[in-house]
Amino acid sequence: MKKIIIIVVCAFMFILAGFTFNKQYNKYKGNKAINAFKSKAINIKTVKYNSGFEDLMALKSTLKDKRIIAMGEATHGTKEFFQMKHRMLQFLVEKMGYTVFGIEASMPDCMAINDYILYGNGDAKQVVKGMGFWTWDTKEVLDMVEWMREYNETHTKKIKFYGFDMQSSHTATKNVIEYLKRVDTHYEANVHDALSKFNDNNIDIHKVKEIINTFEKNKDEYIKKSSKEQYELCVQNLKVIYELYDMLGTKQSDFQMETKRDKYMAENVKWILDYEGESSKIMIWAHNVHVSKGIDNFNDSNPEYSEGNVKRMGSNLYDMYKDKMYVIGFEFNKGDFRANFTNKKNGQTVNGKCTLQAAKEESAAYIFSKVNPLFFIDFKTCADDKYTKSILSTSQNCHDIGAGFSGEAMSFKSEILNIRYDGLIFINTTNSAKPN
Repeated sequence: MKKIIIIVVCAFMFILAGFTFNKQYNKYKGNKAINAFKSKAINIKTVKYNSGFEDLMALKSTLKDKRIIAMGEATHGTKEFFQMKHRMLQFLVEKMGYTVFGIEASMPDCMAINDYILYGNGDAKQVVKGMGFWTWDTKEVLDMVEWMREYNETHTKKIKFYGFDMQSSHTATKNVIEYLKRVDTHYEANVHDALSKFNDNNIDIHKVKEIINTFEKNKDEYIKKSSKEQYELCVQNLKVIYELYDMLGTKQSDFQMETKRDKYMAENVKWILDYEGESSKIMIWAHNVHVSKGIDNFNDSNPEYSEGNVKRMGSNLYDMYKDKMYVIGFEFNKGDFRANFTNKKNGQTVNGKCTLQAAKEESAAYIFSKVNPLFFIDFKTCADDKYTKSILSTSQNCHDIGAGFSGEAMSFKSEILNIRYDGLIFINTTNSAKPN
């Protein structure tokens, strides 16, 4: 019996020693990675626009020759993410010749913003609100829109503002009706009632197809009465209506809806670039999930996605543009953000400030928090270092918060960073976006 006890104790000591060694080795590896990241990071002095570009000029060699710069966000309600993307847009416009901006909002609903920044039509607050998402109805987005207007007032080469999503049909329907009144009053009268009944929950997909076919049949005539650009824009409005119905209007799983939405967002970004011409370059703004070049592997781990994997917008775009696209993910360590959450007192959903404490050791944010409070890292420059590579090429817990917040435990998702993004912007401490 005594001999058995000694064997058990020895085995326990051996396991404990192994655990201690692994913990010490992981800490050693983590420290090596931190030092390596420090040597490769491009430190950013501020997230605020109109702050000069001296600290961002090092990004020019990384981002040169790209047609798409996709910028994500780890939450839909973080002030500094929005401000940093505004500053990056200013840099891309003023130093790298970008003239097109796209955001994760319905394409037709963003046309009023484009009219505002190009011609001064409307009111800035109202057109931002008109996107229909509380996530974008913020002071930070408003500041960016007003800057775009100011820029266009003093420059010959104008910036354009687009949405690439398809979550609303109301504005698209109005646009189609108004266009037909100009080019084909007889046909408009025939389809007016059907179009007027279109809403997000009631779209006759067969009627949409019929109208698209009529547009194609009468293309030359319609272009003569308007212009090639106006015709193409109206047809795209019709396609957005079709996309919305195909995403929401039939009985299908969440997996199918997610897959279709990301596919259509990618196709809409391509349409924007084609519409703006061969020399056009676009910066797009969406959640980390949507800009990701990877495929979300749900398998059977989530019953809502048991049918397979979701190919995201970024992955679809990467198939089209390859090395002409660069994806930047965003991550943070701690702080506030705005989101929907459940009020524990009455069980109702409310919108407001949420807070997360500093990330734990078993996360990418913890490693990055030791590097610098605000920096950009290009993953390609990290490929030749085994310590940075070990962080970027293996699963790490990363913040993944959309419009809703369900507590710290549900705020992280395991990700392989260098599969999802080409680079990353890290902001240590955040604040919640300010609603208009």
